[in-house]
Amino acid sequence: MAEPPDLHAHTASLPLQGASDAPTHGQPRVSVLEVHVEFGHCDPAGIVWYPNFYEWFDAASHRLAERCGAGLHTLRAQGYVGLPLMQTGSTYHRPVSFGDDVRVLSQVSGFERKSMRVEHRVMRGDELMLEGFEVRFLGEPHPDHPGRLRAAIIPADFKARFGFVA
Repeated sequence: MAEPPDLHAHTASLPLQGASDAPTHGQPRVSVLEVHVEFGHCDPAGIVWYPNFYEWFDAASHRLAERCGAGLHTLRAQGYVGLPLMQTGSTYHRPVSFGDDVRVLSQVSGFERKSMRVEHRVMRGDELMLEGFEVRFLGEPHPDHPGRLRAAIIPADFKARFGFVA
């Protein structure tokens, strides 16, 4: 697998539609992953081949988790396996092409008892190019079946790391 292309990320406490970098207590945290679209990301027509968006969504989700104190090393130290993916999807509004500079804005939009939904927006400047989502769960080793995992009940302190207060 090739080295990831010019990826830079930072996290801020702001809603996806927000324009301020000021932290706001109780609002979901947003991760911004910057991507410069390289030739290898594209199909013969010069537009991004769709699986690359899912690779960027995955990277953005893990970077968001890391910056919120729920990265893989932290989770494993607490006895969890990680944040496995169980569902994903996208809606494409405009093509992203070779040479474009885009930002993937990602945030947890909600929690269920054993899962969380991460929403992604790919922006070129102020233009929305596509929207995507992932449903992930907090994985833990299955106590009765070694080598398997199961979805853990998501604790309140985990939700709080992403800006959700009970």
